[in-house]
Order: sequence, then structure tokens, then C-alpha cells
Amino acid sequence: MKVVAIDRIKEAQQRYPAAQNHLMGWYQIVSQGDFKNEQELRSTFGDVRGFNHEFKFPVPETTLLIHTLINFESQVALIEEIKPGSH
Repeated sequence: MKVVAIDRIKEAQQRYPAAQNHLMGWYQIVSQGDFKNEQELRSTFGDVRGFNHEFKFPVPETTLLIHTLINFESQVALIEEIKPGSH
């Protein structure tokens, strides 16, 4: 899957240094994944929130959420923002 707006990961890594490895791990899993639908995404990321095309991924050991838009047909995940949220 192609991940768009990866500069947001780099910005979040600078802003939240303790989350660096988790953010990079999320990127590697998504970019190397071939998620055909929401069910496949949820089987990999058990705690993903959202539906249709809007998904939020909790970042382990932090309060951060990765807000995304995902198009399964075109295999594109757009990172909208990464910010603290309630898990």
C-alpha cells in the first residue's frame, strides 16, 4: 500500500521522540501491506478505529492517534494528521 504524506510521520517523530519506533513500525506495516478491505486491516491492527475510509490508529505506549484516509481499491493510505487523542 502506498502511504501518502509521510512527512507527517517525520514531524510527529520530532515532536514526540518517544514514539519514533512505533511510528516507523506503523509505516513499515502499512507500506508493505496489501490490505484488500477493512477486515484485513483490522486483523493486522486490532485496535484500529473508524470505518469506510476513515481510520485512526492508536500508537502503542503513547496517546497519539494516526488519522488516515484509506482507499483499498487504489491501495493508498493518506496520513491526515498525527495528534494526541483518547484511546
